[in-house]
Parts: sequence; structure tokens; C-alpha cells
Amino acid sequence: MQKKSFKMLGGIVVLLILGLIQWATSTVLGAHPLQSDACTEVYTVQADDWLSKIADKFLGDALAYPIIFEATNQQHTVNDTFALIENADLIEVGWQLCIPSSEQAELLLAETSAAPVALEPADLTVFAAASLTESFTEIGQNFETTHPGVHVTFNFAGSQQLAQQLGQGAPADVFASANNTQMGVAIEAGRVISGAQQTFVRNRLTVIYPVDNPAGLSQLGDLANPDLHLILAAAEVPVGRYSLEFLDKAAQAPDFGPTFKDQVLNNVVSYEPNVKVVLTKIALGEGDAGIVYSSDVTPDVADQVGQIEIPDALNTIAES
Repeated sequence: MQKKSFKMLGGIVVLLILGLIQWATSTVLGAHPLQSDACTEVYTVQADDWLSKIADKFLGDALAYPIIFEATNQQHTVNDTFALIENADLIEVGWQLCIPSSEQAELLLAETSAAPVALEPADLTVFAAASLTESFTEIGQNFETTHPGVHVTFNFAGSQQLAQQLGQGAPADVFASANNTQMGVAIEAGRVISGAQQTFVRNRLTVIYPVDNPAGLSQLGDLANPDLHLILAAAEVPVGRYSLEFLDKAAQAPDFGPTFKDQVLNNVVSYEPNVKVVLTKIALGEGDAGIVYSSDVTPDVADQVGQIEIPDALNTIAES
């Protein structure tokens, strides 16, 4: 099966505030049961699994998760050892999933995109975290193509700024926050229906530096080097809070020591309002290092920055 390009989104929650759109995975795909040999593998759900992660592993495209969703449900109609998935965001450890053959996956994929979905002409306003700029812009363009008459307008900013704007009455149809905290702010303000939000993507942190690496960084411990110019997102921004969590974990690890966090924070030259500003400043060489989401290092900036990976034990999986 030909792989589709996919830009990983930041860890986000999408809330349909006014209910203008509903993603009905179970009603989009075909209803003909797959043949018993259509599953190239029967996969057992493990802890920390989610459908998009499984789709990325087996199909090479995290956005292809509806294929596994439908293939599994079709198999359930003839063999109840396969799971019956009612909500793509809620899968349980131990469930048996059908990983379809490439031919069946292509067939199911064709069924999902065979014809545009007709909607009444409408303007859709989307408030989305700055980390989602590239991905959501592309998704918005694709959505307009497949839904003639719908025009999507984006407002990209830090999640805390967006939640504040919503609380002040700014009109929006969709809110995509980078964490649960700011989604909670919007819920408390009465702009979001509690329980309507859904998690569908997760993300992680990475350290970046200008491609010429003026500070000579080679490992995480170098973030504490004297005279390093470090740029972080503000603590009010999800990625800024996650960065502080990383430093807290590192300070408790024997490889770094209890003074590591303070030494690193002493090197901070600016706290920025969103992750895109951090990325841009490092790419332009205005700082020696910064911390961003791994998804922010898209192909268009990959040749402008280098990365130092943060291990799982110290990282924070951003989800909301």
C-alpha cells in the first residue's frame, strides 16, 4: 500500500463547540465484512496503545486509523473474538484488532474518500494551538476540498491565549488545545460542553539548536553549560510547562544531579508566548538551544536545526 504523507500534530484536544461537524468513523466506511484471510496480522492492544499509533506502525500513516477501526468491526460481525470498537479514542488492553492486507486497506481507504461529503455552505472558525499551524492548515485545505461550500478560518496562538479569547466571548466552532488545562479553562468559562472533548494525538519534547551549533551541544547535560543562551516557552504555555517537568525529572536523575534545573534556568534568555516563536528564534540563530515538540521540526525547518533526543524516562508525552 502506498504510504500517505502525514505531519504529526501536537498533542491536542479538538472540541466541536457548536456541533457543526461530527466525525462519524463508523458510518463512513463500507459495510461488507472482510474475508477471513484479509487480516495480515491479529494485533493485541498493549498498554499505552492508541489507534493512530498502531496505524502508523502497521500502515505507515497515523491518519489511517479508521481503516483498522473498520476492518476490526467488520471482522467482529463474523468472529466475536475481534473487538467491537465504538469510539476510536477508547480501546482497551487485550482487545484483538484486525490489521488488514494492503489490498483490503486500499479498498477501505477508497471507500472513505470516494465522494465528498455534502454540507450546507458555512464558515468554520478554528482556534488551534500554535504548534498545529502547518498540520491544521493542510487539514483545513483538504477539508475544504472534500466539503464544497465550507470555508475554514484559523486562529493560531498559544493555548492559554486562545482559552482567554474564548472566555472573553470570541466566536469559534472548534478549539484545539495543546493540553487539558486550557481546555478546562474554556469549559469553566461555559464555552465548551464538558465531555465533548476528545484526545486523538500525542507528542513529545525535543531539544533543538541552530544547525551550525555555535555552543557545541552534544548531550542534554550541555544545557547547564555556563553562558549558554537558552530559549523556552513561557510556563503558561503547555510546552513551557512540559519543559519544566523535564528539568524536574532530570534533576532527580543521577546523571544530572539536583542543581541541574537551576543551572539550566539560569541560562534562559527569553520566555516566548508559543512554541513557534521558540522554533523560529533557534532556526535563525538567536539562541543556542530551545525545547519544542518533536512535531515542530517539520521538513521545511529540519535543515535549519539539529536535535538532541530526550529519553522516555525524562520526557513528557503531551496529550490532552
